[in-house]
Amino acid sequence: MWVVLYREGGARKYETLGVFSKMSKSDAQQKQASFMSEVNARQASAPDPENTFGEFLDGMALPFLRSKWKRSTAATTENRMKHHLSKFGDMKLEAMTLKVLQAFLNRKARELSHSVVGHLRWDLRSVFKLALAEGAAHRDPTASLYIPRGAASEPTRAMTGEEVEQYIAVLGYRERVIAHLAIFTGMRPGEILGLQRRHVSEDCRRVVIDQRIYRGEVDTPKTRSSRRTVAVPTKTATLLKEWMELVGTGENAWVFVSENPKQPVWRDNVWYRHMKPKLDPLDLSWANFQALRRTHASLGHEAGIDPKVAADQRGHGIGVALDVYTKAALTKRAEAAELLETAVLTA
Repeated sequence: MWVVLYREGGARKYETLGVFSKMSKSDAQQKQASFMSEVNARQASAPDPENTFGEFLDGMALPFLRSKWKRSTAATTENRMKHHLSKFGDMKLEAMTLKVLQAFLNRKARELSHSVVGHLRWDLRSVFKLALAEGAAHRDPTASLYIPRGAASEPTRAMTGEEVEQYIAVLGYRERVIAHLAIFTGMRPGEILGLQRRHVSEDCRRVVIDQRIYRGEVDTPKTRSSRRTVAVPTKTATLLKEWMELVGTGENAWVFVSENPKQPVWRDNVWYRHMKPKLDPLDLSWANFQALRRTHASLGHEAGIDPKVAADQRGHGIGVALDVYTKAALTKRAEAAELLETAVLTA
């Protein structure tokens, strides 16, 4: 056999080129040259063993990720990554094994919520995918990471129909319109506060979502699916139409203005100044804008609305609609359990 001996990564290796009786020396040398050029190319592009996680995160990963993040994503994700992943700053990328990273998530699960631990797992995966693509690491140890079972899930709630009526009744006029849009159309708070007259149809039965307000500034919708036309039900449309009579006449007039008529109102101002104080006496101040979105999903599910239709209305995928936002009421679960038992047991 024609065999070539070589070293790669400090290890002695060999490659069989062919059978001696069927390959001339010159053919073997040509094949050896071709094979060694591939080996040398691999070694030339091999990761630098001195690369640290912190250097790669600050020098490559974050600049790249910022270029595709929306401002709202960057504000939360970058802070989270810098705060929690800083412990790996001086660690060599090659030393960050699956065992090391899973132990990190296990520790975080004892301190943080299931959601935050899940985001940290996703952050690590994003960084190492880039490191692998850029040749800064020769393997990705994050593919098998999992969220520990001990991570505490934050309890989430959705309002009942009775609570919704109490909720709306206690609010001021402007906030009542906002709550109606959140609960009965499934719009996000930034989408509601980003509405201008041009986005609302004359009969107020349709609303076009092509922008949102984030921290007082106009931004694009959260995701591509968020660009949509939202259907407005009758009672909400009637309330919105009455409110629109108080809005400026220009097509770019904000539907929900701040004290400055040229600026939209901020979400936190609406919530903390005008909604939460009135909801506290009813013990409903837990029902923030996220809870209103869950309420839309959950009550719609109980009403028998098609999950795909509801997901399109809210502007996200059907999986998110069922797994994240929809909360089945205990009475519905009791009915389902009773139905199953009756169907199975004959005596």
